[in-house]
Amino acid sequence: MNGSRTDEWGRKYMEKYSLYEEFAGRISNLLQNLVEGENIEVYSVFGRAKTPEEFLRTAGTPPTGEQSVLAGIADLCTVKILVSFPDDVAKVEDIVQKEFLADMSRSIPLATLDSPERYGYPAVSYVLSLNRERAALREWAKYRDLPFTLEIRTVLQEAWAANAPKVSLPTDMATKKKMQRKLLRLSALLEEADEGFLSLLEAARESAMPVTVPSSPEPAPFRRKVFDRAALKQYFDERGDVLRRWSDAAVETGFPPFVPSQEYLETSLSYLWDILRAAEMDSMEDLDEFLRSLEEEGRGEEQISTIFKAFEKEASAWKVDGYSALFLLVLNLKWEILQQKDLVELNIKKGSDRIKGVS
Repeated sequence: MNGSRTDEWGRKYMEKYSLYEEFAGRISNLLQNLVEGENIEVYSVFGRAKTPEEFLRTAGTPPTGEQSVLAGIADLCTVKILVSFPDDVAKVEDIVQKEFLADMSRSIPLATLDSPERYGYPAVSYVLSLNRERAALREWAKYRDLPFTLEIRTVLQEAWAANAPKVSLPTDMATKKKMQRKLLRLSALLEEADEGFLSLLEAARESAMPVTVPSSPEPAPFRRKVFDRAALKQYFDERGDVLRRWSDAAVETGFPPFVPSQEYLETSLSYLWDILRAAEMDSMEDLDEFLRSLEEEGRGEEQISTIFKAFEKEASAWKVDGYSALFLLVLNLKWEILQQKDLVELNIKKGSDRIKGVS
């Protein structure tokens, strides 16, 4: 790119950067829900948008027309899913192929990684976009023309991807060949380790004995229940009245009635999970205590009323479902803790803007 066109395309991407950043968060949440819904253990899901600075460094000479440039660059939004075992990679790949449109000409499916000519320990990679059904939904419509890159890796493949480039430094040809041979041996060891862990898991499952812990008169030591996003969803699934209670309270206060789709609710749950962690409410017991405190002397209703009065002029555009009502209550009642945090980095700002109808 020449200087003037660099500035021009930098500005154009800067204008759309927030959309790509938002898309990265939304698509990461969707993928995590889809994968966990099939009982696949996920090590991590991480999505990010390429920064404008990265875009300018990596973009070549753009063809005419903004759409042909941005819509054609798949790595402006990238999501990475890490799993524990190689067979989980295949399971995630099946989900992806069913739920999204795949550009196979720019993808690396699992079937292509068996080539004896391949170098290193590469991972499955897909260039994807929303399918017609999801793109037709109102809450996804603005992302329908955005492609994204999805990488599906085991934890050991991620170790290869993170470390191999660091040791591939410029050197003389003889040294380079020696290092490449060693890297090839290391990649083979990592692949063997992945397959070995999977074999051990399968053997352990086959040989596991149907033994239960014997009953004991001694009280079992107290253990906190696992508190993650899935546990939070189960918590509210078992207490549907809690969500109705606070969505109704929001409407009674003056916020407009809002009937969200299931996907909208899933995203609201994710933002509630984000703010609970940011507010250092990291156990079921903490959540129970917080919900009980809302009932004391009408504290919850009073706080929602205070929020409505403060934003009454713009409240007609707000979308307050049950999860969002609790998000607002945590935001206000735990502000002493939250104000010390980076609320943009922790997704709290996005969650708040979404409730207010700010795209």
